[in-house]
Amino acid sequence: MKSIQFLAAVAALAVSGIAAAGSRDTSSVVVRYDDLNLNSRAGVVKLHKRLRNAAESVCGKLNSRILGLNDAYDQCVEDALANSVAAVGNSNLSNFHASKGKGSVVASN
Repeated sequence: MKSIQFLAAVAALAVSGIAAAGSRDTSSVVVRYDDLNLNSRAGVVKLHKRLRNAAESVCGKLNSRILGLNDAYDQCVEDALANSVAAVGNSNLSNFHASKGKGSVVASN
């Protein structure tokens, strides 16, 4: 069964940079992808979306109308997404992420 535990230490660092006290809150989400074929564009797109949704969920405490917090939230999501893509270790997913979804997926063994 394929899954990745999405550790968002980035979220904790972003929160600690904004929060007054030294309390650090880390969150994690398990993202399953055993139902996806990562040799197909459709599978890669679905996993990337799942990982982005998980990043948004973990970084959700930073989502605010305060501009400084919006920047921290956006950075948290991007960092957490990049870390989770790297943790999966699939070249098709990594290429897709690096090209911002404009790249192609090449089947590999």
